[in-house]
Amino acid sequence: MHRRRLLATGAGAILSGIAGCLGNLGPTDGPADPDPEERVRIVESELVREEEGTDEETVAVEGVAQIIGDEEIRYVEVRAEFYDAEDELLDSTNERIEDVTERRRWEFRIEYPNYGEAAAEVRGYSVDVATSL
Repeated sequence: MHRRRLLATGAGAILSGIAGCLGNLGPTDGPADPDPEERVRIVESELVREEEGTDEETVAVEGVAQIIGDEEIRYVEVRAEFYDAEDELLDSTNERIEDVTERRRWEFRIEYPNYGEAAAEVRGYSVDVATSL
């Protein structure tokens, strides 16, 4: 299984790549150097709020994942972690991307599992991608 991580905050994007199983940590000024074992990359993501300021407020991470290279991939899972203003982990959610063999690029939406005041606490997120051949 291979993982890649993208971090962001609500005020602006701060990007940091983790490539490979053990990872290479550190902020980048642009796209990370390509990892020869990278199979899927998150090409865009953002934190989206709906019904802000109400008891029905929700928050989700929306984005696009794309296959890198020519290998056939059978399984892709995107995991979002949600953080508060102090960068404390609030919760995480996994979503499997369906029909991986049919497309090379997918949109995804991963919803924070709570709403209202709990959703209002979310200030940042991270996204991991797991793949299997």
